[in-house]
Amino acid sequence: MASLTPSLPPLSLPSPPNKHTTTTNTVPTKPSSRPTSKPPSTASWIETLRSQIRSSHFHQAISTFVQMTANVQPDNFAYPAALKAATGLHDMDTGKQIHAGAVKLGFDSSSVTVANTLLNMYGKCGDIRDAAKVFDRIPQRDQVSWNSMISALCQFEEWELALDLFRQMGAEGQEPSSFTLVSVALACSNVGKRNGLRLGKQVHGYSLRVGDRKTFTNNALMAMYAKLGRIDDSKAVFGLFDECDMVSWNTMISSFSQNDRFFEAVTFFKLMVSEGIKPDGVTISSVLPACSHLELLDIGREIHAYVLRNDGLIANSYVGSALVDMYCNCRQVESGRRVFDGILDRKLALWNAMLAGYTQNGFYENALRLFTEMVDASGLFPNPTTISSVLPACVHCIAFSDKQAKLKFPCFS
Repeated sequence: MASLTPSLPPLSLPSPPNKHTTTTNTVPTKPSSRPTSKPPSTASWIETLRSQIRSSHFHQAISTFVQMTANVQPDNFAYPAALKAATGLHDMDTGKQIHAGAVKLGFDSSSVTVANTLLNMYGKCGDIRDAAKVFDRIPQRDQVSWNSMISALCQFEEWELALDLFRQMGAEGQEPSSFTLVSVALACSNVGKRNGLRLGKQVHGYSLRVGDRKTFTNNALMAMYAKLGRIDDSKAVFGLFDECDMVSWNTMISSFSQNDRFFEAVTFFKLMVSEGIKPDGVTISSVLPACSHLELLDIGREIHAYVLRNDGLIANSYVGSALVDMYCNCRQVESGRRVFDGILDRKLALWNAMLAGYTQNGFYENALRLFTEMVDASGLFPNPTTISSVLPACVHCIAFSDKQAKLKFPCFS
């Protein structure tokens, strides 16, 4: 997998100093009167590594690890730190070189901490095969080993394999943690409604039996039920929260909107605001479609004002698209166009929202002119949503019964 950051120079790990090698000086040297500084210990090198990683200074951490290997032999605490730095850089080539060093010292199989960090590195850097090889070589897998492998399989959308591994985990007597349940709930939501719901209820039942009331576990269960179309079950989980976070509210509001329960989406949004929680971009882009379908223009305008008061929200392409859609669906096309014009970085979704707004309100020639502008000026390539918005304009616009059509709209020539 290509690195997401500028690649480092090839990592050259020198062999550790040989303690048995002696050197002889042919010229006697006079003892120095200066005090000699003690070289850094392994522990001090590791502390430096960890400090750099905590500060997300991953390039520096890799350089520190290279310097360390030139002076002392890294131990099973140094390798996990170096691997975390490679993971932070999404640099699998460097990670593989560090892995090779760990193999030479036997840490990949003798240290479960090193093996787990390798698993995490390969999973996040995009090599599921090497992750599986590392997992298979771990003689005594702990909870982190299982969680890392299940999470990696979910990341690659290998849902069935993730569930098979979860079953194997139970068969080997390893108790799942909250992190396990989160990954498995995600897998359940992607294997079809029948099997997903059956397995998902078992996961939910287990979390209740062990008293797992963690917010992130309940958020995962809510999202699972919502994706499987069980909104009332999702709502029931929400009611069990001791304390909701932003993800909890957003999951519930988006679940209602996506399942056409628009009134409840708006009701939950009002409740969220009344509890003093500030909506973010996900909240706004989830509740605006509900306002659009219910034609709640006043609430939509209040949300728009909130967006303008909070820098950065209007730049969110989902928020901008949802605002345009809301205004156009409430027959306020000019307001929708003002939102569109105020956004400089226009993603395809924003163009599609404005095109659909023009078409559904009968502004067919405006739609075709905007489509021409999109193709000529933005360089974006239309997707099926774009075409479905433009075609009605093509059918209705008188310009296309005119022999001057191609001159008016050269993008169709």
